[in-house]
This record gives sequence, structure tokens and C-alpha cells, in this order.
Amino acid sequence: MTEHIGSILRSRTAMANLLVVLLLAPILSGCTSVMGPPDPSARMSADRTQVDAGDSVNFDARETSTPDGTMMVSYRWHFGDGIQIETVQGYTSHTYDLPGVYEVAVTAVNDQGGEDSTTTTIFVNGFPEILLSMPVAVRTGDVVVMDASSSFDPEGGVLTFQWDFDWSVDSDNDGDPKNDVDMTGSEITITPAVSGEYSGSLTVIDDKEATVIRTWTINVLPRTWQVIWEEHRISLDWNGYLDQGDSHTILHFPSEGGRLYSVNATLTLEMDILPFTQPQDNFSLTVTLANDGWTSTVRTQQENVTRNSTASIERNAMNTWPEARDNYTADSLDQLMEMLLNETGHRFGQGQWQWVIVAEEADPDFLIDDMDPDGGNNWELEIVFTMLVPRISEVGV
Repeated sequence: MTEHIGSILRSRTAMANLLVVLLLAPILSGCTSVMGPPDPSARMSADRTQVDAGDSVNFDARETSTPDGTMMVSYRWHFGDGIQIETVQGYTSHTYDLPGVYEVAVTAVNDQGGEDSTTTTIFVNGFPEILLSMPVAVRTGDVVVMDASSSFDPEGGVLTFQWDFDWSVDSDNDGDPKNDVDMTGSEITITPAVSGEYSGSLTVIDDKEATVIRTWTINVLPRTWQVIWEEHRISLDWNGYLDQGDSHTILHFPSEGGRLYSVNATLTLEMDILPFTQPQDNFSLTVTLANDGWTSTVRTQQENVTRNSTASIERNAMNTWPEARDNYTADSLDQLMEMLLNETGHRFGQGQWQWVIVAEEADPDFLIDDMDPDGGNNWELEIVFTMLVPRISEVGV
């Protein structure tokens, strides 16, 4: 019985001592005791929890608290990518070069050796990877395929494609020729019409706005042509009837598609009813090239009473015969033709030709006064042009 009462008293004493310790613990905080050093309460925040690879994140643990009588002395940072540092201040920054999800931990330590840890998670978004297939040199008029469809996002996000075709042109008129969006889509086609070196860019954006720009240059070469000049003859004719004092005008452009080399025009009058009657009817023929400042006039004559009255205008070597030369280069067939037909010294006769026929004399066909069954005359104008026409074939196709 005595032993039982002693056991109860010892148990009560132990409980009383424990109670005293618990009551004194707050008072003794900051002092080393058999229970260990007092611990801080770690707090951490990040200014961004989602960044792109290569961006930095600021971490702030200055809200960490520690018991009265103690103070913070260090912060041990683990950034989740194998990098660890220790700072005295509760503030630091870190740059993530590779995409991924990182758990960041900070351990706060006070001057009594007490410590506490907390964590946060950072998502690092990877930039899209641009894979662009395109030629580096083409010729004018070729269809160029620019294919970026194999590009990908490391996280599997949806990509947006923006193409700026030509950095020398500000297509949106915002003052910056290098930020235009001329076309969208992962694959596009263009057909350059003018030779030269072109630079542009492809911008690829993922669904988290990570943006990558790829510049490109393409050399557009002119096409090569062989030109052989061929001699063509062009015959034109007109006819009509004119009373004395009347005139007739003909306008035309005979030089289209080639270079004029020579012209021979003959005006022929119908025989009078009485071929031996003198004088015969006489008309004049005038040709005028206003662009070239050339005009010529002739008058019909009847050299033989058995033949019609005629008049002729002839001119040769209006343009020099083309010399043989090496192949030509041009961006297109139209440009080549423009170049060939407008070379200096080869443009004579390209403008409008004007022919004017005037019935200067249509004398009576009878010798009896006031009897003239034909008060005018029929006429016919025949013109033969010799034209040099280029036969063009492309080489190096």
C-alpha cells in the first residue's frame, strides 16, 4: 500500500515538472535549452511563376519571421536546376536557361541555429523551334515554297506563323519595314517577279506568347534568253475614191512586235477614161512620223500613157541591223521585249504613222466643156514594211 502511494506521488511530481517546463518555454525563447534552438517560420514569394527560357525570376523570403530575441543570418536557396546559393539577405534572382517545371526551396536560418524551409514551383516555357525549308536561289517567275510546317513547341503548344516577305518594303506603313505581317500559315508560296536579293523574316509564336524570329535571304536571279532576229515582210493596202480637192488620212502603228528596217509605199491612180487625154489626174502622198520628226511628200506621175499614174516613198535602214551578241538576261519575256524594242538607235518608226492622200488634180475626162462623168479618181495605196522580229528562246531552263 505504501509503495502504491509513492508511485502515485512520483507520477504527479513528474507531471508538475513537465507543466513548469511548458509554462517557462515562451519566456526562455531565444535561449538554448534542452528542447533545441527556436526555429524561424520561412516565407517565400516569386514575382513570376511562369517565364520563358532565358528569363529571370526574383525570389523574396523577407517575410520570413523568427522568434523575438533572434535574427535571421542566412538563406540557402535551391533553384531546382542543380544550382544552389546562400545569401545574407532574403532576396535573390535566378535565370532558367532550359524549359521545365522547377521546385524552388529556401531554408531560412536564424542566429540560434534554428531553421525552416518552404517551396514554390516555377514553370519555364520553352521557345518554339523553327525548322524552315526554302531555296536560297531561284529565278524570276519561279514558284517558291517556304515550308515551316516541321517547326514545333517543346511543350506541344499551338504555333502561330507570321511572314514578312521583304524588309525593304514597309507594307503596313508604320515606319518599320521589318515588322510586317504579309502572310500567315506554316507553309506559303511566293513568285518573285523582279530579280535581286531579298531579306525577310518568319516569326513563330507559341500559345504562351513565347516568340522566335528567323531571318532569311533569297537570291532571285534573272532569266537568260537567246535572241535570233528574223526578217519579216508586212504588206498593207488601202483604196478609195477622192474628188478633186478632197483628202484621205490613214493612221496606224506598224512597228508593234519588232524593229522597222525599211518601207516602200506606192500610190496608184486608176486610169482615166480617156488614157491619152492630157493632163492626167494627179494626187499627192505624204507620210509623217511626228515622234521621229520625219515627213516626205511625193506626187503621182504618169510615166507611160499606157500605165496608171503612181507615186512612191521609200526609206531603208531606218534602224541598224542588230549585231550578234551573247545571250540576254531579263526578269521576264515582257521585260526582254521592252528592252529589245527600245534600245537606243533602234526606235525609229515606233510611233504612229500618218499617211495623207490629196486629190490635187482630177481633170475632166472629156474635152467637152462641162462634161466630166468622173470628177475624181480611184486610188490604191500599197505599203510593204521590212521588219526585224526577235525569235526568243530561253536557255538554262
